[in-house]
This record gives sequence, C-alpha cells and structure tokens, in this order.
Amino acid sequence: MKLYTSYFANAKALAKANIMVIGIALYPPRWYNGPSLKEVAPTYSILKMTNGDEEYTRRYKAEVLARLNIQNFLNQVKQLSNGRDVALCCYEKPDEFCHRQLLAEHLRNNGVQIEEFVPKETVQELSLFE
Repeated sequence: MKLYTSYFANAKALAKANIMVIGIALYPPRWYNGPSLKEVAPTYSILKMTNGDEEYTRRYKAEVLARLNIQNFLNQVKQLSNGRDVALCCYEKPDEFCHRQLLAEHLRNNGVQIEEFVPKETVQELSLFE
C-alpha cells in the first residue's frame, strides 16, 4: 500500500489511478460517501480561529498530532484500504496551507513514506513545457 495526500477535487484522477480516497476533513463534501478518519482532522475550534497559519500549526500539532498513535492510525488506513493505495484527502489545493501538509510532515518525521498525489496528466503537461 502506497500512501498519498491529495484533495477531494482530485477524486476522479485518484479513482482513475486506482487510489482509494480516505477523508481527513472534519466535514467532508456532501457527495463524498467514503471512509473518513476524523481523528486527524482539525477540531472545530482550530478551524474557526483567525490567528493565522502559525497559531493553527501550533494548535494542530499540540491538539491532534501529539495525541495521534501513528501505528494505530496506519492500521486503520490499511484495514480500510484492503491493500489498495490510499490518498488522505481534505479540501485545499497542494499550494495552499492545510492540515494534510502538517500530517504528512509528521508521518514522514516518524518514518512513514507519504507524498502528494500528482495526476499523470499534470506530470505530462509539465514535461511538455520543460
């Protein structure tokens, strides 16, 4: 099983690549009826704060990541995926600040391989311009 991060708007490209979406947003889109792991979502309180990215990062790390049992989390992902590759998804595009970047960094710092999913079409488009 390979682990990715992505965003819900990539759902069609993820399906085309046979990658299972697992939501990590507190409130997934209405159309999304797949599994969610809300224990890694920012809390309502974190979402509603207006003190900027630095405070959001501090609180997310202290209130969510510090309590995360990585092995249990990975076991949940594996169980939900039945061996398929997985993308942990929220709303923001890759160039926007969001909690999935903080989660991915935390996982990498603890020996887990995870990367942002880039659709093959995007990779092909980029190589045409290089």
